[in-house]
Amino acid sequence: MTIFVFFLGALLGFFWLMLLHTLFWNPPKSDSRSHYEKVNKVSDNHWFFRLPTRWLLPLLYWAIVCLCYGGLCVVAFHDSQSFLAFVWLTSAFLLSLTDLIDYSVYPQLLYPAHLLLALTQLRSGASFQWLSLGLLVPLVFFVWQKKMGGGDLLVLAGWSIWLAPTTLLALLLIASSLGLLAFFSYQGIWKKRLAQLPFVPFLSLGLLIVRFIAFHTFDAFFL
Repeated sequence: MTIFVFFLGALLGFFWLMLLHTLFWNPPKSDSRSHYEKVNKVSDNHWFFRLPTRWLLPLLYWAIVCLCYGGLCVVAFHDSQSFLAFVWLTSAFLLSLTDLIDYSVYPQLLYPAHLLLALTQLRSGASFQWLSLGLLVPLVFFVWQKKMGGGDLLVLAGWSIWLAPTTLLALLLIASSLGLLAFFSYQGIWKKRLAQLPFVPFLSLGLLIVRFIAFHTFDAFFL
């Protein structure tokens, strides 16, 4: 059954990828020139387009994305609250993809995802974690200093209200550590300076680890 869920999830991942390309990354012809200028500007310093194996990336990119989503579906399937896990991991997956490609968190995707997550959480009987939301207030300073994107903070705000303070702290610790590791690894391997680093994928990895893989472990560590 697990293998079936994995391959079904991989096919669904292909569908999500096609949908994102259709809605956000394939502009109408009337807007093609301005879109080209924007993409070209982003590509100049984008980590994704500066890798030496660029000619392999299109096929590799689609395959890896689909396989990753298949793995997320397996995690959701084995979770005690499968539908909630599916909603949460799917929204994290889609937001990570948009941030990876053009450093953007689209409001058309972010707010419906947060609304659906909230409805699913309330349906499962979850309560608001106001203290966790308050822990994000110091991060406004980093957004003001342009050390962190406003979209990253909005993503965190929608998630934090459903996470215990200890779980949120663990998520931030893991995401920051993985982000720093990726940043210095890229510069060390490719000998190129990274102008920007998409942070939502690392937040999503942190969420996956602390909320769906090692939830009780991290709670025990902080307690």
